Amino acid sequence: MSDLLVTLSTLLRGSVYERLRWTFRLYDINGDGCISRGELGEIVSAVHELMGRRPHQPDDDRKAREQVDKVFAKLDLNQDGIITIEEFLEACLKDDVVTKSLQMFDCL
Repeated sequence: MSDLLVTLSTLLRGSVYERLRWTFRLYDINGDGCISRGELGEIVSAVHELMGRRPHQPDDDRKAREQVDKVFAKLDLNQDGIITIEEFLEACLKDDVVTKSLQMFDCL
């Protein structure tokens, strides 16, 4: 229960940096401090399934891979195959869509 309250507090009252750090930890499934292509793929696939796409269908799998490739190209700034917290923060803070979507919580 306390984890839920901390999460809600971070999302609703945290700074943009705190929200981004929380988001990074969500994607860093194994907690090793970086996001791998595999971890990002798992999250993207899970989101696609939540949206009603069928798992293990060629077209849906291709779309998921394309989305992972697009995100990785944007966030893996040094192109070493992993996304560090520093790369994540830098790329997200430069992206107007990301910063505006995080600021929507300020209205709540």
